[in-house]
Amino acid sequence: MASGWKTARAPATIANVGPGFDVFCLAIRGPADAVSLREADEDSLGVEGPEADAVPSRFRANTAGIVLSAMRLATGVRSGLEVIVRKGIPAGRGLGSSAASCAAAALAFLKTFPGESERIGVAGFLRAAAEGEAAVSGRHYDNIAGALLGGFVSIASTEPLVLARETVSSRIHFAVAVPDFILTTAEMRKVLPRRVSLGDAVSNVGKASTLALALVRGDAMLAGRCLEDRFAEPPRSELLLGYRKVRAAALDAGAEGFAISGSGSTVFALASTKQAAEHSAKAMRDAFASDGTTAKTFTTTVDNSLPLRALVRDRGPRFSLVTP
Repeated sequence: MASGWKTARAPATIANVGPGFDVFCLAIRGPADAVSLREADEDSLGVEGPEADAVPSRFRANTAGIVLSAMRLATGVRSGLEVIVRKGIPAGRGLGSSAASCAAAALAFLKTFPGESERIGVAGFLRAAAEGEAAVSGRHYDNIAGALLGGFVSIASTEPLVLARETVSSRIHFAVAVPDFILTTAEMRKVLPRRVSLGDAVSNVGKASTLALALVRGDAMLAGRCLEDRFAEPPRSELLLGYRKVRAAALDAGAEGFAISGSGSTVFALASTKQAAEHSAKAMRDAFASDGTTAKTFTTTVDNSLPLRALVRDRGPRFSLVTP
């Protein structure tokens, strides 16, 4: 039985990215979760860090524990696991908190049991890692794929699993504002419209397609122009306190575009320079404060590292996956 700990880290993620509902995801630099594990006689799990109070600390209830159970089932590993989850990403804020715990747990499992993990392949690994997300907010692959693959991920299909991963230029900057209120994914999905007009559908397809090209090319002005979403953001913005004022403040401060991160409550602005991102971050913080809401802000760029490199080492940054 191994005595040493294996630790893995997974970044925060911005899902949807405007018109790419349940399809697009960006890994970002900054907030992250980490999971450490080692073999043990029986399962145990502890949670540490500034965001620890918001998540369950029982092995079978924590998303990391759920993923590790799925990994054992998929790989045939039978040993118990001692787990420590270090939460650095706030829950219920639209930054992929549960996905980061899932991804970090899966990556720590890969480090602990490399041979067994490699045998299930990339698709099997992603599916097992997604089990934690399924227990919290449904079987969505955008955040989990972003956290495991880094960069910009686009999900074409989940059954079969079809996705592509690209790097994003450091010329594109982000200002992120995290207000001190929670909007759960489950509740925010309830307000989505059942039907979409032809005009709105065409708009979203056109903007999502062009946004993907702009992100890969590093064209911040074009990317910002294409963040408009006519499907999820209009109804969700009604539940996000201060949305209109914060959006206007960010754009007035020099941002190229603005959108909700995931299902909220976090919002982000896209900028062409670090300075514009910093000005936008301050403007968003002040706009939230004017309505009595405290918001933490930071500026960042896309995290193009590839955490799952051990399984995709031969594919490079333009990684794609198509399953039967």
